Amino acid sequence: MDSLDQLIGAGAAGSPLMLLGVLAVLALIDSTSFGTLLIPVWLLMAPGRLRVGRIVLYLLTVAGAYAVVGLVLLATLSLFGDALLRAFESVGDSAPYLWAQLAAAVLLIWLSSRMDPLTEWGRKRKRERDAAKDGPGRLQRFRARAVGGVDDGGGAGDGRGQAAARREGSGALVGLALAAVAIEIATLLPYLAGIGLVAAQGPAGPASSAYILFYCAVMILPAALLLLLRATAGPRTDRLLGRFEAFLSRHANGTGALVLFLIGLFLGLNALDGLGITG
Repeated sequence: MDSLDQLIGAGAAGSPLMLLGVLAVLALIDSTSFGTLLIPVWLLMAPGRLRVGRIVLYLLTVAGAYAVVGLVLLATLSLFGDALLRAFESVGDSAPYLWAQLAAAVLLIWLSSRMDPLTEWGRKRKRERDAAKDGPGRLQRFRARAVGGVDDGGGAGDGRGQAAARREGSGALVGLALAAVAIEIATLLPYLAGIGLVAAQGPAGPASSAYILFYCAVMILPAALLLLLRATAGPRTDRLLGRFEAFLSRHANGTGALVLFLIGLFLGLNALDGLGITG
């Protein structure tokens, strides 16, 4: 955390080139998240012929959604930054807000325990819940529909059905990308820090939006490189990607749960301190 703070400080005090460098490092940190790396690798591992266009659609949707959120936040900070800070300071000291913050902290900590239980009993219950949902089978069917699922053969009479299946698959990918962004956006702290840096140190006016677009492009770069590798090397990459997917899958729940727990802990301690319970 100290090194991240030092990195952000360097971007705040440096030249535009330094700001770009800091944003690139922050974006690469965010590129390892669930939506920007684990899901693309999982899609790349779908059996059958690789549909490059489908994966590109997913990545562009993720980058576009993050860019829209970033540009809205950047414009809000640029136009109303001082007023927003004063409003947040006023609301943040009120008892209803602090109690709501404490409730949100409890919810986040509870969700973290559901994602990655600490006890053997909790882990057993989670395995039972996952088995009851038929998760693996359902996910496999979703992946086949999203990135495959359309037979390249067939006669002319099947053209309408194939077009409908392609539209359904594209829609499923766009929905998956938007859902991943909606779930993750609040936990991508480097992105939020990068937006704050651009608002404080970037050029005035629309030119600052280029920094946000740069950030989003770098954020999907590792997944795009894996797609290029998969498209050019073919089945030879299956084993490597399979191991990578297994590694990410093993640690995804734990990492996400840890982030939720730390955010919940911070919010809870802050709320307790504001309410005078700990002081």
